Amino acid sequence: MPRKADAGLEGRILAAAYRLWRKRGESALTMRSVARAAGTTTPTLYERFSNKSDLLSLLRRRARLHLYSAIKPSRTPAEVCRRALDFFIARPNDYRLISEDWAIAFARKEDMPSFEFMKERIAGQLGGKPGRHTPLALALVALLHGTATLLLSADAHAKTSREFRQACISACQALIRAASMANAGSKRPGRPRRQRRLYR
Repeated sequence: MPRKADAGLEGRILAAAYRLWRKRGESALTMRSVARAAGTTTPTLYERFSNKSDLLSLLRRRARLHLYSAIKPSRTPAEVCRRALDFFIARPNDYRLISEDWAIAFARKEDMPSFEFMKERIAGQLGGKPGRHTPLALALVALLHGTATLLLSADAHAKTSREFRQACISACQALIRAASMANAGSKRPGRPRRQRRLYR
């Protein structure tokens, strides 16, 4: 009689891989160590994942979904920025997974739900289609990632961390405000040109 498939095995594998990665980084993610930590065998692991890269890819995808869940309640692009930065600081391991290959994922046009959500919220405030606001969304992402990297790179004093966080959010708001003003200005009808009188 064939054995029943273990429905929860993939979840256990990912949880084990995440624990190993969190403690000792990518070098700890050998197929043998992940299988042992998940309570399964290496051949069984290979039946589901071809190699370590497949595992990391799934971990990164899961981290992106965690970020999306954190920012989804946001009604404005500024609120998206606040929630995203708080998520990065509260979950540094997920932040590392997201940020390590963000530019590559963007270039490959991989599924990036949080980035698409950011553009949707910008479009909701400024008008137009979300795709039109990619440059502004990229500028906001750069600010958020830069600040998160700065705050997580050292044991910053609590007061300093608050100041950096507030400076980042203020800069995000300023960018959004500037884009809104530029957008409003472009919609105003141009002044009619004065016709020059022609004298003989």
